[in-house]
Amino acid sequence: MTITIGTTPVLAADAYVRGEKRRCIGIDEFRGSWLVMALGARTFDILELAALDDAFNADGAVVVAATAHDYEDVAARLETESVRFPVFTDVEESRRVTLILDPQGVIRHVGLRRSARETLAGLELTQSAQRALCPSCGREHDLADAA
Repeated sequence: MTITIGTTPVLAADAYVRGEKRRCIGIDEFRGSWLVMALGARTFDILELAALDDAFNADGAVVVAATAHDYEDVAARLETESVRFPVFTDVEESRRVTLILDPQGVIRHVGLRRSARETLAGLELTQSAQRALCPSCGREHDLADAA
């Protein structure tokens, strides 16, 4: 997967979602919302993101993790945990990379080996950077919605 700020990545994989049957999910399904995607996620990373899931949701973002582990392994590890977001399985990405995509699906931020708290701060900073005062009316507008 090529990761470049300003581009729209393409990714679909079988995903573990607690309480649901195994199914293929594409990140394009999350268009319209801010998306935080943790690639190369370890179980620890997934649990750390899950602990802050409500804070990400309060900022209007959906969290998704991707791991190289197979579906059965992920299901066994997470079935008793409080992970509510999709975990893509069998995604070969050796780097621990966090992507923040705007509602149009464009990468706006890339973080390497970031904690969940650092990622949340990056989301909030990225969202505020997407806002600007309109020169004609003086009100704040979300530039991501205008694209």
